[in-house]
Amino acid sequence: MPSVVTIAGIYSGRWMEGPGPGAEDEYVVLVNTGDEPAEMQGWSLTNLKCDQLDHYRYMFPRFLSNGDAWALAPGGMILLYTGRGTNGCTATAGEARQFRFFQHRLAWIWAEPGDTACLYDRDRQLVTTWALPEVRRKV
Repeated sequence: MPSVVTIAGIYSGRWMEGPGPGAEDEYVVLVNTGDEPAEMQGWSLTNLKCDQLDHYRYMFPRFLSNGDAWALAPGGMILLYTGRGTNGCTATAGEARQFRFFQHRLAWIWAEPGDTACLYDRDRQLVTTWALPEVRRKV
């Protein structure tokens, strides 16, 4: 089976009390569920809003901040954060690499139920989507 990149979920702290997002208060989780590395340079992730327009496009880089080339290994995970930070990867012995990318925004992106993450490959073909579920706050 080739590489299969899926959106495993979105975490948005927007529903918590407090000011706008910190560096790691909002993120999208992507996972390679296939058995081959995924070359994701030039891929993009957008937020498709209710107006049916893609907002907040993030383009995956060719290289990490330190200049290293990268590929998402089988079982590997990407955490794409809304806030500011340094693109890079972490790994522990025997584990798949975990990449941490930052979109460098100061406002919530995944703000409304129904916002839909859309992952496109470098040819702008839709790979997968994931919609933010309805959130109910405790009173």
